[in-house]
Amino acid sequence: MSKEWKFLIEAHEFSDLPKDEIPEIVFWGRSNVGKSSLINSITKTRIARTSKTPGRTRSLIFFELQGKIRIVDFPGYGFSKIPKRDKSKLDKLIDLYLKKRKNICKFLLLIDSVHGFKALDKIIIDQLGLYLQNDIFIVFTKQDRLKNQAHKRILEKNNEVADKQLNKKFFNTSIKEANTIILLKKFLMNSLPK
Repeated sequence: MSKEWKFLIEAHEFSDLPKDEIPEIVFWGRSNVGKSSLINSITKTRIARTSKTPGRTRSLIFFELQGKIRIVDFPGYGFSKIPKRDKSKLDKLIDLYLKKRKNICKFLLLIDSVHGFKALDKIIIDQLGLYLQNDIFIVFTKQDRLKNQAHKRILEKNNEVADKQLNKKFFNTSIKEANTIILLKKFLMNSLPK
């Protein structure tokens, strides 16, 4: 599968977006949530750039599988070193994408398993719900970092929040645990046109 995914475009303006109807799966989360590593694990490539510095993505980055489906890598929210002027431009692009883009088939909101939901995550879920209610899914990342029972109970509590309070399907993942990636990948590949 790795040879089939390719980088398509880095969009800085709404007019840069591909003009077609290929389904898109969006990955979004706080800076440093493990988004690029998860994309690389799902695609079995090193297509998404990983960095130890949070907030490196400053555009919408599109990856495509054989002209059938795309992954859209959103810039991380929260901590970022993006200048205010650029951040305002990026916020506008994200807002237009969410309001106007018809290609969105699944929207994955990534949450760090160790830290769980933060206030900003819940605000974003509420805002996303205005446009994509049934297409939002929660992906808890870095599950392998839960070293003790207290951490595991926190994840269970956050799973319950996702399921019962937010009414969202969720996945617990770790790039170090292949079965968690396989389950998520199967779910995402169900978006491929028949």
